[in-house]
Amino acid sequence: MNESLVYSKNPIGQVDGWILDLYQKDPFMIVWLKTRNGRTVRLVDVWQPVFYVAGEYGDLVRLADQLHVEGMGFEKKFVRPQDDERSIVLRIPVRSVREAEELAEKVLIHGQYRRYGMYNVDVNPSQSYLYEKGLYPFGYVEATVNQNHVDWRLCDNLESTNYEIPPLHEVKLSVRIRRKSRLPAKNDPIEAIIISSLDDVHHIDGCDEEQILLHLVETMKTLDPDIVLTHNGDGLIFPYLAHRAAMNNISNQLILGREQSPLQISHEKGRSYMSYGQVHYRPMPTRLLGRLHVDVENSILHSSCGLPGIIEVARMCRIPAQRACSTTIGTSMTSAQFYQAFRQEILIPWQKANSEELKTASELLVADRGGFYYEPTVGLHESVGELDFTSLYPTIMYKRNLSGETVRCKCCPDSKNRVPDLNWNICEKRKGIVPLSLELLLEKRRRYKELKQTTTDHDLCRVYEMRQAALKWILVCSFGYLGFKNARFGRIDAHIATCAFARKILRDAVHLAETQGFTFVHGIVDSLWLKKPNATEEDFQRLRAEIEKATGFPITFEGLYRWIVFLPSKIHRNVPTLTRYYGVFKNGKTKVRGIATRRRDTPPIIDRCVKEILLTLAEAKNTQEFLEKLPFTYKIMNKYLRLLRSGNIPVEDLVIQKRLSKNPKEYKHMVLQAIAANQLAKENAEVNAGQFISFVITSNRSKLQNNRVLAFDLCRNYHTYDAEAYINLLLSAVETILTPFGFDKTRFS
Repeated sequence: MNESLVYSKNPIGQVDGWILDLYQKDPFMIVWLKTRNGRTVRLVDVWQPVFYVAGEYGDLVRLADQLHVEGMGFEKKFVRPQDDERSIVLRIPVRSVREAEELAEKVLIHGQYRRYGMYNVDVNPSQSYLYEKGLYPFGYVEATVNQNHVDWRLCDNLESTNYEIPPLHEVKLSVRIRRKSRLPAKNDPIEAIIISSLDDVHHIDGCDEEQILLHLVETMKTLDPDIVLTHNGDGLIFPYLAHRAAMNNISNQLILGREQSPLQISHEKGRSYMSYGQVHYRPMPTRLLGRLHVDVENSILHSSCGLPGIIEVARMCRIPAQRACSTTIGTSMTSAQFYQAFRQEILIPWQKANSEELKTASELLVADRGGFYYEPTVGLHESVGELDFTSLYPTIMYKRNLSGETVRCKCCPDSKNRVPDLNWNICEKRKGIVPLSLELLLEKRRRYKELKQTTTDHDLCRVYEMRQAALKWILVCSFGYLGFKNARFGRIDAHIATCAFARKILRDAVHLAETQGFTFVHGIVDSLWLKKPNATEEDFQRLRAEIEKATGFPITFEGLYRWIVFLPSKIHRNVPTLTRYYGVFKNGKTKVRGIATRRRDTPPIIDRCVKEILLTLAEAKNTQEFLEKLPFTYKIMNKYLRLLRSGNIPVEDLVIQKRLSKNPKEYKHMVLQAIAANQLAKENAEVNAGQFISFVITSNRSKLQNNRVLAFDLCRNYHTYDAEAYINLLLSAVETILTPFGFDKTRFS
C-alpha cells in the first residue's frame, strides 16, 4: 500500500489540505483531503442526510408518533421561498436518498397526497453535507479531528480567481480486448491493460487474466493517481473489468479506488434524456472512491472545459467533482440554487412547487414570443461590426430579480419593477433564489474574461479560458432551467419575463445605434451586426459604451469584419437563415456558424475541403478581393472531387457521426444511422437513444438496406465506399457557403 494513504481511523489532531472527494457511507461522510506534502488523507465524520415534512402541526405530531425514526425532531424553516415566517416542520434522518424517497412516498400515501409536503428528499447527500458545513470541493480547509467527528475551518475564498489547487497525479487507463468477433464483448479475455502518465507507460500483459487484474490493482496502489482518464470507461472499460474479475472469482480483490472496497458497477442501464430538443444518452457513471474518474468520451464538461473547468464548476456549485463531470450541466447549476435555498433556511421541494399563472389569450399572444431577432440580407457585406451582450439572459435574471417566486408575486402587486410589454409585477421585498445563485457566477466569468485578455502567461490564459467557458455553460443552462417543467425554483412566467426584458434591451440598443447613423444588418437574441459608412473600430467602441450606459447591461465589441456572408435557407434561396454565416474580422480571425465545419456529422474529408475554401477566402481584405478569390474555391473543390472518385480515401476520413433520436427498433424509416445502429445491435452491442453512431456510406442506393452503410466499428479491413454519395455531400457543403454567388451543385453532379 502506498505510504501516502491513511486508511485507518481518523488521525487525531489537525490536518489541512484540499477537498478531493467525498461520499456517504452510512452513518458517516467520508472526505478525502490532498495535503500540501502530497499525502492523501481519509477523514470520517458522523453524519446522516435528512428530509423534511411540512403540514399542520397536529398532523405532524401524529405522523411522528407513528414513524418512530431515531433522531427525528421538529425545526422551524421557510417552507416556500415567498414565505415571510418560518413554519414548524418534521425533520427525519435517513441512511440514504433511496430510503428517503421510499419513506417520503409512504408519508404521502398516508396523507392521501394532500396533507403533507415533502422537502429535501432527493438532494444528493454529499451536496447536503457541503451546504451544511459551508465547504466546497477543491477548497482548502483545516480539519480538527476527534475520533469520528470533524470540525471544519475553511481557509479559502470562493471569490478568488487565482485560487491554489494541489498538484494532481493523472493517469490514462485503457484496455486491449482479445476479440472473438468483430466487436469487443464482456466474455472476451483481456489482452493487455495500459496505464500511462506523463512519466511512464505501464503495459500489463503476458500472463494469465487473473494475474493481469491483480497486477492492475497493485499498479494503481503504487501509482496512486488522483485522476483516472478513460475513453468510454463508464460504458465499456469498468463494466468489462468487473465482469472479467467475476469470471476469475476475484471480484472482492478488484480495488481501483482509494477506499478499500471492490469496484462497484451499477446494473442499471444508462439514461436517455431530452435537452434543448435533442436526445442525449449517459451511461451509468463508475466511481473510483477517493479518486476522480473522468470518462472523456461521455463528459461534456471535460471535453469543452477540461479539468480546470470541472474544478471551477465543482467549487462554484458546491457539487463533488466526480458528480459534476459525470452528470448534466443542469445538475450542477441546480446545486448552486439548492445552496442558496439552504443558506436562507428555505426547504427544497421534492416536486416542482410553482405552477404557471393563468393567462388571457391576448397575454399569451404577447408572452409567447421568445427572443429578439432580425433577418439579415442574404449575401456579402463589408465593414460590418458585431456587438454582443455579455451573458445577457442570466444578467437580466440577476439584475431584474427574475425567479419562480418573484415574478407576479403576491406581496408586491404595485411594484415599480415591471415586465416590459406584459406589465407583470416583480418582487421588491426579497431577492430571488435564482438571482442569488447567479451573482458570483456572473462576476467571476467577467473577471476571468478580463484576466484572459491581460495575462502574458500562455498556460494561465488557457486556464482562465476553460474556467470562464465552464461558467458560461452554467449561466446558459440557468436560463433554460428557468422555464423547465421540473425546475424546483423556476417557472415559465419568469422565463417569459426574461425574454421580454431581452427584447426591450435589444430594441433600445438598435434605436440608439440608428440615431448615431448606424444601419442595422442583423440581430439575434443577444448579438447585433451594424454598419456605417467609413466607421472605424473606435466608432463602434464609442457606440458600445453608449449602449452599455443606456441599457445598464454589459456589451462587448467583438470586432469589425473585413467581410461577412449571411446565408439563405437551403430550401428557399431568397429567405435568410438567422444562424448561418461566415466572415473574417480585420485582425484575420474567422467566425463561422451553421455550416459544415461546425457540424458533428460532417466527414473529415469534407470538413477539410470546406476549411481549405474558407482559408482561401479569408485572405481577401475586402469584398472585391473576396469575389476575385471565388474561382480558386472551385479548384479546391475539384481537387477533393477527384480524390473521392479515386476510391483511395482512408475509411477514417469518411466517417459520419449522427445521434440516434430514438432506440434502433423504434425507427419506422430506416435512416442511415438507424441501419448502422441495428448492425451494431446484431453484434450484441448496447445501442440506445441519444448515442452517437459512426458509419461509412457503402452503397446508398442499394435496395438492400443493410448494404447502404457499415458501422465504423465493423469496418476492419473494409475499403469500399459510395463515392457518389460523398461527392453529393461535399457539393451540398460547398453549395451552403457559395449559394449567394451563383453556385449550383446540380451543374457538378
